[in-house]
This record gives sequence, C-alpha cells and structure tokens, in this order.
Amino acid sequence: PEEFVYGEEDFVLQAAGWGDPGSAPSRFDRLLLAGWSDRMERGLFRYRLGALPTRVLPGPVRLVAQLNAQRSAERRPPQPVRSLRDPFAPGAFNFPRLRPAELLFRLRRAGGPGPPPEPLLVAINASPLERGHVLLLPEPERRLPQALTAPALRGALEGALEPVSRAVCRAAEHLGGAGLAYNVLATRGDPPAGPGTGDGRGLRVLLWARRPLFGPKAGEPFAVALCELAGLLPLPTEPLYRDITEAQALSAIRQHLLPEPELLHLGGELARLLES
Repeated sequence: PEEFVYGEEDFVLQAAGWGDPGSAPSRFDRLLLAGWSDRMERGLFRYRLGALPTRVLPGPVRLVAQLNAQRSAERRPPQPVRSLRDPFAPGAFNFPRLRPAELLFRLRRAGGPGPPPEPLLVAINASPLERGHVLLLPEPERRLPQALTAPALRGALEGALEPVSRAVCRAAEHLGGAGLAYNVLATRGDPPAGPGTGDGRGLRVLLWARRPLFGPKAGEPFAVALCELAGLLPLPTEPLYRDITEAQALSAIRQHLLPEPELLHLGGELARLLES
C-alpha cells in the first residue's frame, strides 16, 4: 500500500468540535475517508453502510444507542477465546489474511525526537460501525496475539504523548500478567470538569479492567466490548434499540467489569506501579 508520511506539522494539537469553525478535515482525514469510500464503492465490506438510526438514552450518563442490524447479522463470528494467553492461531482468522485491497495505506512518521515508531498498516474494518471505521495494524506479519504493544500504542498516541503511552503500556502489561482482560480507549474531548473550565480540549486515555469471561454470554441484550464501555451501543434489533433503558444498558455493561472492591485494590496497585 501507499505510505502516508507525517511529521510534527501534521499533528492537530487543539482539535475543533464537529460544528466549530476550523473543523475542516486534515490531510490524514481526507486520505483515509477517500480510501474508505473507494472500498465501499468496490464492495469490499460485508455490507453497505447507510444512515444508522441513533438516539441518546434518557438519563444522566447519556449513552448513545445505534441500530446496526447488518453488523450483528453479517460480521465475522467472534473467535472463541480460552485464555488471555492464547498463542497466535494460524488456522483462524488473522490480519495477514486480509485482501490487499482492504489495506488503505501505511502510516509512517518522519523526523521528530528519538527513533521513529514502527510503521502501522491502516485497513478497513469490513464490518464497520461508522463511516471511516478502520483498523491500525502493527506488524501483522509478525503474527502476534492481540495484546497491546508499546510500538502500536506509541504509533497511535505519538511522540508528544510518549510518557502517557509508556504508562498505559505498563498498566496493560500488569493486567495481562494478572490474567485480566482489558480495553483501552484514546479519544479527544473536553476536560473531565466539563467544557468551559479553561483547560481546553485534550486527549483522554481510558483503560478498563474486565472480568476474564470468554465465549458468548447467554441472555445478554448485547455484547460488551470497547464501544459499549465507552458509551456507544451498536444494537442488533429494532425493538431493543427502541425499548432499552439506561438502567438496563448499565446493568449489562457492569456484568463485565470487576467488582468495586477488586477494582479499588487494583487501582492502588496500578498507582504504585506508575509511581515507581
């Protein structure tokens, strides 16, 4: 695939909101969306993504529900997981099996302090949640299990946030060593105190420690993965989309999180780890 070479001048340090002046797509945005739309027109996705019905669930948390029945019906079935330490399985689906046309470009940094991170492949997610939904793939030919690595996180967060990426990686390694599943989300947003507090928009990195539950969960209204933890609920059926309440959604999500006493104990362990 072609290369997208970027430098310090390409970083958007103070992002605008969707409706703000100056929110025009960047050079990276334009290349990604053009490639993504081209692959959609060429039929490389499992389904054609149209407008998705979306609503905010009433309640203080303001979870976002979205009806995406095609993703539920047509996505590749999740692989069974027996252990957090499962080795790479060459006979199952893996990223080296992606068709060449599913690759959009290779992401490579030029210049900057220190050695550049390893290039990342950017590929379409063939079962998309939204327009522009892509995968960042660090060195797929090395056939690594899906565990967070320092080069992958550094490539995603970049050099200006290297201390953050190093801390998140140490925390993730600690969780993996303890046999705990986890999800990591990096997102732009207003400061925790809310907009207008004087700190401006920044980057939040959230790490959720989860119960190590494997396989499908009987009776669950929806699967719980990164999007659901972050507050976006892609739902498979119209009645569920129409009728689900915030309390029901939060109850389903909390089934996958650690009990509060265990979470507080783990938080203390991670705080001591990152202070050392």
